[in-house]
Amino acid sequence: METQNTFDNNMRQDAVPSEAQDVQNVQPPQPQFVSQQERHEFDEFKRQKRVAEARALIAKIELSATSVTYERSALRRALKECEKLGIGGVCVLPYLVKSARSFLGEDSPVMIVALISPFGGTDTTDIKLRQVKRALRDGAAAVEVTVPVPAIKEGSWGYVKKELKRLKRASRKAILRINLEAPLLTSQELTRLLSIICEVGITCVRTAGGVFGSGADEEDLKLIRAAVKDKAMIKAEGAEAPGRMATLLELGAQITGSEAAVPMAQAVLAAAEK
Repeated sequence: METQNTFDNNMRQDAVPSEAQDVQNVQPPQPQFVSQQERHEFDEFKRQKRVAEARALIAKIELSATSVTYERSALRRALKECEKLGIGGVCVLPYLVKSARSFLGEDSPVMIVALISPFGGTDTTDIKLRQVKRALRDGAAAVEVTVPVPAIKEGSWGYVKKELKRLKRASRKAILRINLEAPLLTSQELTRLLSIICEVGITCVRTAGGVFGSGADEEDLKLIRAAVKDKAMIKAEGAEAPGRMATLLELGAQITGSEAAVPMAQAVLAAAEK
């Protein structure tokens, strides 16, 4: 009997290892070594991700080529760079739409935008309509039409609403953006104008054409975003540097316009490649 008990006790001791034995059996973690090839592949993955993000950002830029001194030769060079860099679009005066389409070809991903009545929207509605139709025939995929600022200042809101309705019909399936010329309007005028734009069913606005002062005041952009909510996309003009572009996008713009689109896109891409 005593022999049996001794045997059982020994079996229990063998079956239940002591804490000391547990400590002895724990193996220290083995260091993980990353090969040079693996490190290179990971660095390349990160670079490609940065470049993809940069190109997505560049696609939100449109070149503003609306100066009255902009020549065809300069436009040809600029459009070549736009295609190379992946810039989303180019905004030109109606006079250059056909040339832009010829330089880019029919299958180019760079969108041609025609700016109609840039100097305060002072053309009559009929003239604006003819310019819209001609720009679309010449190859524009989108038109930006400036609101009739004098009519707004006079309080002729019926005229404004009627013009917007006619522009919407004339643009058909093309993209119609309304150039607000926000620097010329009071906050009350801008708010009422945006209400009419949304009521008519126009789904894209541009802060300003850059002819009168800055293209996009931050307070105006905040007001525009609050007024249109999710009913309209916003193009903010005046993104002359990557930091400024980032600010405009953070404030609610989905597209930015810039005369310096090409060097800005080059800077964004170069930073991503590092």
